Amino acid sequence: MRLWKKLSMRLYKKIFLVISLVIPVNLAAEYEISINYESGFEFTSQKLLFESLQKESSRQGIENLIQNQDWIKDYSITFRPFKKKIFISIKNREPIFILNDEYYYDKDLIRFGFDKSKKKLIMVHGDIDDLNDILLLINNMELNKSIKFKVVSINYSYVNGWDVQTDSTLIRFGKNISDNRLKNFHDTVNYIYENRKIPSIIDMRYKDGAALSYGK
Repeated sequence: MRLWKKLSMRLYKKIFLVISLVIPVNLAAEYEISINYESGFEFTSQKLLFESLQKESSRQGIENLIQNQDWIKDYSITFRPFKKKIFISIKNREPIFILNDEYYYDKDLIRFGFDKSKKKLIMVHGDIDDLNDILLLINNMELNKSIKFKVVSINYSYVNGWDVQTDSTLIRFGKNISDNRLKNFHDTVNYIYENRKIPSIIDMRYKDGAALSYGK
């Protein structure tokens, strides 16, 4: 009788081992994964995330993978085991500029990795100490009611200071972007609007005014 019990236990262990080996190691192979992106911005990382999700073998693995994406601001996951479905809703961070071809920044200056999805974002270059200066320049371009300047790039150098390239005009602020200089800029734009002629260069590096160039 004892011999039969020992044989039975050995046989049970072998059967259990075989059953364990045929359980799928890939959760996505058993479940249909649906992802909804709330943001309109499309990242290359979105495609890479979906490909990585196909390889995950557990719920926790899926959670960890999503949590490690620095471009994701918020998310929710719903598992429907009886329907074999996983619903993922993702809210992306919304980048407004790219710094030195390395990082995206959103309106709160949250930094996250640049994945080469430019999508006509503002390109910023330079050794910049205070990133708030970038937002200050962008916001002042957008605040102006007379002329809608579309910012293409912003460059900073120790020699020239701040240069803002728009779709029509190069605007040179120099190293000092004080309140007085910004006021002079808006006064200059109003003057340009009244004269109905857009210059190719607006040079704000003067104490009490600006120099306008209409050449190419």
